[in-house]
Amino acid sequence: MDLKIVNAQIPDRPGLWDIAIAQAHITDLTPVSEVIASPSLTAALDAKGNLVIPGLVEPHFHLDKALLLDRHPAQEGNFAEAMRETLRLKQSFTVDDIQSRARTVIERAIAFGTTAMRSHVEVDPTVGLTGMEALLPLRAEYAWGMTLQLAVFAQEGMASGTEKLLRAAMEMGGDVIGSAPYVDPEPERNVQTIFDIAQDFNCDVDFHLDFLDDREPMLLPFVIQETVKRGWQGRVCLGHMTKLAGLTPNELAAIAPALQAAGISILALPASDLYIMSRRDTHNIRRGVAPIHQLAEFGVNVGLATNNVMNLFTPFGDGDVLKICTLLAQVLQMGTIASHQLCLRMATTQAAKAIGIETYGVAVGKTADLVILEARSVSEAIGSAPMGRTVIKQGKIVATSRLERQLFSA
Repeated sequence: MDLKIVNAQIPDRPGLWDIAIAQAHITDLTPVSEVIASPSLTAALDAKGNLVIPGLVEPHFHLDKALLLDRHPAQEGNFAEAMRETLRLKQSFTVDDIQSRARTVIERAIAFGTTAMRSHVEVDPTVGLTGMEALLPLRAEYAWGMTLQLAVFAQEGMASGTEKLLRAAMEMGGDVIGSAPYVDPEPERNVQTIFDIAQDFNCDVDFHLDFLDDREPMLLPFVIQETVKRGWQGRVCLGHMTKLAGLTPNELAAIAPALQAAGISILALPASDLYIMSRRDTHNIRRGVAPIHQLAEFGVNVGLATNNVMNLFTPFGDGDVLKICTLLAQVLQMGTIASHQLCLRMATTQAAKAIGIETYGVAVGKTADLVILEARSVSEAIGSAPMGRTVIKQGKIVATSRLERQLFSA
């Protein structure tokens, strides 16, 4: 035994528990009332009745575009400006520049308790392979604290030469392939090209899909069709999906079984989607956040993610996934204990499943990626996103954070 966490609360389990860890995995869960003291050299970490959760998962992020707001603060504040000006900024991206910004975000995320992240890496004729050259070394550099997946990503559509660059990026070591078909003049061909690459490299697929606030038909049915046609069930993740928020209950119920059968995961990105969506509404403005809590009722695997921090697409945020839990619970009116537990799973085990990680959870045999939160319940964790956290990656403590307060009376 390498580490033992004692006096821990665990989601969905009553009472206090001791968690034994050896060789980076959870080897035993024992109710505190049944623990028999015995001599041991094992390091003990006292949770003091606080909550132990699986490590937070960031399943949809853009490290290469993070922290750009100081270079171009929003003037119009809309999607068109974000696309236009970010493309212009990409012309000046360098390996050192991307790495500097990415390190800031990664180190902050590890301290928050994020032990796995999927970052999209833009590849196109403007930025070339600079993003991959910058982020590939960081995948190994930060493996001690975070499992980092790199999703090779075509943000600007399949312009001339883009497919060749995407394939080159996969050859370099990309983990996943994806695109944003809604910006492409031939969106269905875009989807097919991505699946072609996925089949050639035997990798998962991750689309930004059905995001724009327009009257174009949803691409989701076509993606479901291609997923089944290619035999890619359980290997497709879709981010944004804001058009799902505009479906009637009957329409949502009609498409959910096909999603579930295809094993497609859906991610809501509330911080970005709330900011970008429904710009043409003049009153009674729609939320524009995918109703993932309702999809969960149909058995669809759903999760949540941050997407961007401090850039034109999302001009706020610090990369704390737990704060996104709080936001999503407020926006989707998830106020019950059961819905708080679902929200936490969306940020941990279900988010992990969405990016192909099956070993997450506070259970025997799972990888010991854990966070001790200064909270006594899941509802408290979701409601307040407490800053006090101890982060464990593969059985080793990798970060601690504490909030210090001082009061000075007159």
